[in-house]
Amino acid sequence: MKKYFFYITILILFSCEKVINVESNYSDERIVFDASIFKNTNEKFATAIVKVNKTAPYFEENNTEIANANVYIKTKNGNINLDYDSKKKYYTNTINYINYDEDYEFFVKHDEQNYYSYEKLIQIPGIESVEFGERKSLNKDEIELLITFTDPIGVGDFYLWKFGPKGDEKQYDYLVSKDLYTDGNQFTFSFFIDKTEYFQKNEIVIVEMSGLTEEGFNYLNVLTAQAGAKNGRPFSSASSIIRGNIINQSDLEKFPLGYYRVSEIDYFSLSKKDAPDGLFD
Repeated sequence: MKKYFFYITILILFSCEKVINVESNYSDERIVFDASIFKNTNEKFATAIVKVNKTAPYFEENNTEIANANVYIKTKNGNINLDYDSKKKYYTNTINYINYDEDYEFFVKHDEQNYYSYEKLIQIPGIESVEFGERKSLNKDEIELLITFTDPIGVGDFYLWKFGPKGDEKQYDYLVSKDLYTDGNQFTFSFFIDKTEYFQKNEIVIVEMSGLTEEGFNYLNVLTAQAGAKNGRPFSSASSIIRGNIINQSDLEKFPLGYYRVSEIDYFSLSKKDAPDGLFD
C-alpha cells in the first residue's frame, strides 16, 4: 500500500459581520430543507435530522422555522415519523437499522405541498488519525492539522469535512474533496486552523468526515462559491436560487431549496494537550 502525503491549498469558509443598509423587493418565498440521515461508522442505527425553514429577504433576521410540517422517512420496513424538537428547532428520530442497498425516501407535507427526495447510504472509510503538524503559516495564529485516511480503490468517492467548533457560536469550517489523486491509497492532507478561534472556548477540535454523492459535491461547490457556509450550515439556502435534490411533487416549478443526504459519518477529536511544546505559546 502506497502512502501519499500532500499539502493542499483550500478555501476556509467563515462568517464576518459588516453593518450595511439594503433595500430589496421580495416575493419568492420558498421552503428550505437541511435534511440528513447520519450513521456513525461504528453503529448499526442512524439518526435523521431535518431543519425546515421558509425563505425571507436575505438580510431579514425574523424567525423562519416551520414547526408544523409532516416529516417522515419511508423504508422497506415502513414509515418513520420525525418529531419536532422545539428547543433544537428541527425534526428528528432514530432509524434502528440502515443498510447500503436501500433507498431512503424523504417526504415532507406542508401547506398542501408535498416534497420528496431519496438517497442511498454512502459508505466512508473513516478517519485514521488527526495530529498537529509542524508547518508554519503566514498568519502567526494559524496552526496545522494533519488528517489521514485510506481511500477505497475503484470508487468515485466525494467527501465533506467539518472542523470545529469555533468560539461561543460554535461555528465550523468546511472542506469538500474528491479522490482524484487518492484513489486506493492512504492519504494525508494538511488543514490550517486559527488557534485563537478554535481554542478560544474549547480544549479540543473535532474533525468530522461524511460522504457526498457527485451531485451533492457539485451542489456544495456552487453553493459555497455563491454564498459561503452561512451560519455553519453548508446545505442551507444562498442569496440566489440553487436547485437541490428535493422536488415539490405538487408544483414542480415551485421547487424547494436545500439538500437531502444519507451518509456514514466519522469523528476524530484532537486535544490541545496533544500539541507539541510551544505551539500555543
